[in-house]
Order: sequence, then structure tokens, then C-alpha cells
Amino acid sequence: MHKLWGKIKSFINREPSNVSISRRLLAYVIDWFLGGIVTGLPAVLIYATVTKRTDMFSNLYIFASLGYSRGWAYLAGALCFVTAIIYYVYIPYKKYNGQTIGKHLVKIKIVKMDHSDLDLKTLFIRQIIGLVLIEESAVIITSYLVQMLTLISGFYFEYYLGVPGRILTIISGILILSTASHRAIHDYISGTTVVLEDKI
Repeated sequence: MHKLWGKIKSFINREPSNVSISRRLLAYVIDWFLGGIVTGLPAVLIYATVTKRTDMFSNLYIFASLGYSRGWAYLAGALCFVTAIIYYVYIPYKKYNGQTIGKHLVKIKIVKMDHSDLDLKTLFIRQIIGLVLIEESAVIITSYLVQMLTLISGFYFEYYLGVPGRILTIISGILILSTASHRAIHDYISGTTVVLEDKI
């Protein structure tokens, strides 16, 4: 165990970040809240249109449980994923160079380790593979993707994917809070870091 911890410690970047934990946390909270609303909006609109109900949309399973075609759930989930790509990839790539809306508001940005601007591949690895697929508890869109996987396969994936995702999200939080670089798992796998906007 001691050898394993030594290998992990040697992997961790010790270069101090110029972004405070509170600033990064505020950007995350804004993106979690706003990203959740934006990415969930297609499902809410489809639910209200198809069912003519005014109660609150809960999850993609609701369509089948109310007797509607699963196709509505698939459509809602797919549109939610498209809006997630717009929010987490397109906006930081095309609109606010290296910034989600939350990062833009608190004046921090994602850059490569050499402080150069992000390319689309790096951003996709960080935001979709890192945040959505690996640290799945970090963003709301993952729950829709797991629900779609469950509906397609008939196997309840939420428990089996949810536990590892939560563990990895907690590890990322620990890395951000306890290391000088404040880099999360998604930063390590994509070779990125977060810096103050005016320090580039």
C-alpha cells in the first residue's frame, strides 16, 4: 500500500495554482446548476409537450411508466446530451476561449499545462470523457445517459456505474482541495489546468 501511495504522489502535480479553491468551487457550482438546467431543458419540454402534464419531470423512465413510447425518452436523452456538448464543449471552445459560463463569470479559464489555448480534442477529453463519463457525479447529464443505457439494455446500470462515479468525483474533490495544483482527475487525463483569466 505504501508503494502504491508513493506512485500516486509522484504522479500528482505540485506546481501551485494561481486560482483559489473558493473561486474554482464557485465556478463549479454555477456550472453544475446552470449546466443542469440547460442540459435538462429538452427533457422537461418534451415531457410537458408529450404528456400535457404540469407536474415536475423526474427522469427518463417516466415516459414508459406513464405508457408512452420509450422513443420519447431516447429523444429527450439525446437532445439533453447535445445541449450538454454545447454547454460544456462548444461554449468553452468557440464562445469563451477555455471557459464555461461559470468560469467566465468568475474569471478563470482552462488551459493546457503549457498555458496554451485548448484544442477541441483536449476539451472533449476533459469535459466529456473526464467529467461526464469518468467523474459521472460531477455533472447532471450523466444521469440521463445512464438512464438511456438502462432503458436500451434492460439492465439497471445506475447502481453499478453510480458508485464508482461518486468515488471518482470524491477523489477529484480531494485532489482539488489537498494539492497545490488544485487539479482534478479530468485535468490529469486531459493535460489541463485552471488559471486566472488575466494571467495568461
